[in-house]
Order: sequence, then C-alpha cells, then structure tokens
Amino acid sequence: MLLLARLSAISRNHWHRAMHLHIHVHLRIRNDRMILQIERVDSVSKQRFEEVVAAFEMNVPAADFVKLAQLGASRAAAQEIEEAVRSMVGDLEFVRFAKLDQGPLVSLLGKPKKMTVYLIGNPVLANRMYEQNPAVGLYAPLRVSIYDDYNGTTHFTYDRPSTLLAQFDDEKIRAAAEMLDDKLKTLASRLA
Repeated sequence: MLLLARLSAISRNHWHRAMHLHIHVHLRIRNDRMILQIERVDSVSKQRFEEVVAAFEMNVPAADFVKLAQLGASRAAAQEIEEAVRSMVGDLEFVRFAKLDQGPLVSLLGKPKKMTVYLIGNPVLANRMYEQNPAVGLYAPLRVSIYDDYNGTTHFTYDRPSTLLAQFDDEKIRAAAEMLDDKLKTLASRLA
C-alpha cells in the first residue's frame, strides 16, 4: 500500500471562533485511488496555555496503565474491562494514553514554543470500531494538540474523527466517529 499525502488547504471557514482547515489526503491502494477530505478543527481559547492544559487534563484523566495491563494479563471478561474503563474515564468518556510536551526541546532550536500533543480515547468505544476493521487502530486513540501561536493565543486542535474514519465506509464506525465528534466539540467548548 502506497500512501501519498498531498496536504493542500482548500478552504478556510470560520465557525464559532474555530477555524476548520480542510486537507486532501490521497491514498493509493493497488490501482485504485481513494481521496479523503480531512477536517481539522482549531478552537481558539481565551485562557493561557497552562490553564488550557490543566483544564484539558482535568476533563481527560490519565489512563491507569497498571490496571489495563492487569486486565490483559488476567484475560479479564468484557464486563470487568468495561467497568474498569468506566472507572477511569471522565464524563466525556475519554482517558489520556500519552502526553508529549514538545515545546521545551524544540524551543532550543528556534523560537520559544508552547505545544503539547496527547493521545486520548476509550478502549471500549475504540473496540466497537476495531471489531469492524482493525485498521481503525491507526486513528484510535485520537491525537489532539494544545499550542500557543506566535501571538500568544492558545489553540486546541484535532482532526474531526468522522472525516478521518469515513474512509472505512462502515455504519458502526461512522456512528462511533460521530459520537467522538460530539465529545471533542464539547471538550473544545470547555477549553475556550
């Protein structure tokens, strides 16, 4: 499989203080060609970077990796896994799987930067999609970013899951992706 990614901004729409950047990604599989339109949501916050990070981490708690590993090692039943995940997630049903604070190191190479990338998700919800097509694992967990632009304005940005996952052309994946869209939109409003 050959992946050709041509990133070209085709439109910019302002929506409720958020900018949507549409990007074309070309995916060539054998002799067939699939063109995907990915929508990036960039939500501007009135808060400082550190406040947005703190609010984000309050809304999206850290995953308990020890517990998740124990569940896997013990070959836990589905109900036990669902209960354990339910006890970890916040009210948006997300947990943080990873945090990459990129700013401190890359600031040493040029302009000062505040930027952090997170992997977030819910293993139970993700599995609904994996059951339809394991290739969804490329996109779940979700990747989100908090950064300051060079004017000192803080942004929360992510690719809209329904546009990322539309390529799978599956009703169950589509339904889960639309649910993720709604949850991320709620999270963005909390960070504004």
